[in-house]
Amino acid sequence: MAINLNKHLMAFIDVVHFGSFNEAAKHRDMPASLLSRNIKQLEKNLGLTLFNRTTRSVSLTDAGKDIYHLALQARDLEQQINQSAQNRNHVQGGHVKLTCAAHLSERIVLPAIAQVRQRYSNITFEVDYDDRRVDMIKEGFDLALRVWKPEDTTLIGQKLSDSRLMVVASPAFLKQHGQPDTLQQLASLPAACYARHGLVRDTLRYYQNDQLLSLKLNIGYRSSSADSLVQSAKAGLFYTMVTNHNLGDAISRGELVALFSHIDFAAEDPVYAIYPNRDLSFAARQLLEAIKQAFTASNA
Repeated sequence: MAINLNKHLMAFIDVVHFGSFNEAAKHRDMPASLLSRNIKQLEKNLGLTLFNRTTRSVSLTDAGKDIYHLALQARDLEQQINQSAQNRNHVQGGHVKLTCAAHLSERIVLPAIAQVRQRYSNITFEVDYDDRRVDMIKEGFDLALRVWKPEDTTLIGQKLSDSRLMVVASPAFLKQHGQPDTLQQLASLPAACYARHGLVRDTLRYYQNDQLLSLKLNIGYRSSSADSLVQSAKAGLFYTMVTNHNLGDAISRGELVALFSHIDFAAEDPVYAIYPNRDLSFAARQLLEAIKQAFTASNA
């Protein structure tokens, strides 16, 4: 039988996470008044005031911050104990829910799933191909693959692979427009760039004599999909700049040509695996290890 952490302490963790008593109560499917009584009982038992309360907001006291960090450790320990027992007493299977960008499907995610399925046919998978910022706990994700390090200190981030910026064009594009000899010549050629939620990557940043310089591009197509940028380049409509993870086998197949590969472009954010806590389920651990191997093979 699984052990259970004190329900008052778990309610306290939820209030901090959701930022309000009402939202925490909805998550726990209980009346807000009952949750509030649980928190008051916890404060009484501890002899501490954990929250500063106003009619519009709730925030942690200094004592509350200390208790919150300890409560997270206690919750993680509880999960580790229960997971250890589950792994020993149950069939090695389960369900894993992952979120990642669509361009990682063919070369990373599907090969990893195939590898796991060969060993554990009773593990099932659910993948949300989207690079939006998700609430992993609220939306029930076990893993996320993201090209940025998590800023939320309650999440775990594990670096999987470095990212390298590449400027690419199709042979047909180069035949029509000519092979550029200098970066400055790119400024007059039609380009495709990434754009989402007000972020437009229409500037190429590069180093010259240890100085970081920038070049404004002539953007003819903006897209929130890296796959679409690559497809537009393959079609000969534009040249584009994407990371090496976006390209797949396009260069080795001759569909795209890397331009100015000798230039030192500004560093891109690495790819991270992000998860809510270190106590991953058996299924999630197997998928994460397979994803690591897929990145290693992809970078070889």
